[in-house]
Amino acid sequence: MSSISKGPPLILVQDIMTKSYYCMRWEQRLAEILQEFDKRAISGGPVVDADGIVIGHLSRTGISRHFAKHGQVDQALTVGEVMETFAFQVYADDSVKSLLETMLASRIHRMIVTDEDGRPTGIVTSMDLMGLLYDRLQAEASDG
Repeated sequence: MSSISKGPPLILVQDIMTKSYYCMRWEQRLAEILQEFDKRAISGGPVVDADGIVIGHLSRTGISRHFAKHGQVDQALTVGEVMETFAFQVYADDSVKSLLETMLASRIHRMIVTDEDGRPTGIVTSMDLMGLLYDRLQAEASDG
């Protein structure tokens, strides 16, 4: 009996997501967040409420956009005053293909992986996707 090839195996978000991520709270000061971004070498992440549920996101781009619109940088502002109140979310068992479609169509660099209650379980960034592409190219080179 011969097997029918169905193409490459389906890659799920859980296969590429980063499980260590930094969550911010709306009451944190921007100065603290910018220090954490530098210390962790990240550019953004989810904002959660007291129950750990995603209520938005904050990124360096969003901070820059806020200050371009409102003037001088005030690091005494809170995350809640600057954050985007919408966060692109995905589930761990979603396909990477659907994640890519959303990221490309929306021109975003990260998606927050959440459980069914809206609590973060990981994050997928453009860098995670580049890592996947690199791994695939390396596998092709070693097969060829």
